[in-house]
Amino acid sequence: MNYQNIACWGDSQTFGARTFGCYPLHLTRILNSQTRYSWHATNLASNGHTVRTLWFRLPQDLATMTDVYHACVLIGANDVGNESPLDLFEEYYRQILHVLRVRGFRAVYCGEIPPIWPDGHAFFSAEAERRRGAYNERIRAAVAATSVARLVTLDDLGAESFCDPVHPSEIGNERIAEHFARAIMAF
Repeated sequence: MNYQNIACWGDSQTFGARTFGCYPLHLTRILNSQTRYSWHATNLASNGHTVRTLWFRLPQDLATMTDVYHACVLIGANDVGNESPLDLFEEYYRQILHVLRVRGFRAVYCGEIPPIWPDGHAFFSAEAERRRGAYNERIRAAVAATSVARLVTLDDLGAESFCDPVHPSEIGNERIAEHFARAIMAF
């Protein structure tokens, strides 16, 4: 059997908070129906994660992982909400990509932080949406500096793709999965 494994790291947007599904679930369905391989995605996301917490957690996840050469990373919404220092955000992101390259990953698909749809939410305000662009610039810089990284843009997700300011609805999970699937199939 021809198969492909994908490790999916991220925060609550990857985990599937607020919905029954998650984008890695839909990603597997799409790839299984549109390629000749049997795909399996492992959702390694945790609610509340930042790039810093992922950087600390990554060695434990990788210690038990074999036969995985693709990864998806969708993280950063909590960094925007917490106003993580931009330089440190970029350095943690850059080092995460470096570790994955050193550990033999062939392609790491990095999702930009999706739009934030503020509606009076204290943590994800209109100001957070304005800050999001600066964090996405840092993600683009880290991706550009790493040979195995590929950028996945998510700016076209509308408010209907979210059930609150940052968490994807089922429609949003499917749309995010479609974006990652296109990037993977173009590899």
